[in-house]
Amino acid sequence: MTRRGWILLVAAALIVAAIAYQNRHERAALAVGPLHLYAVPLAILLLAVFLLGMGAMLLLSLPADRHTRELLRAHGLLDADPTLRPAAADRTYVVAAPSAPPPVDHPHVPSTPADSPAEP
Repeated sequence: MTRRGWILLVAAALIVAAIAYQNRHERAALAVGPLHLYAVPLAILLLAVFLLGMGAMLLLSLPADRHTRELLRAHGLLDADPTLRPAAADRTYVVAAPSAPPPVDHPHVPSTPADSPAEP
């Protein structure tokens, strides 16, 4: 990660920590089915809900991910040997020089001096 990325990550973490600190006295009630919780810190509740959402998304995406990997393996695009690809320094690029267009015979233009009309 670049220095700029680390700076942005630390800045975002500080902003989130400041908001959580300012709301440290906020409490919420949570009722999920037969489970009832009272006076749960809001920051803890939001963090738990966020992590549960990420876990649910991971579990829901696993079948599609497995299907995609099977398709890639079937076409030989996954688990390929990385030594088969040339390194970036070994790549050479050849640029073809532009070639002259082929000569075109036009019916109204003589192609040899003998075919040219006689001068008066």
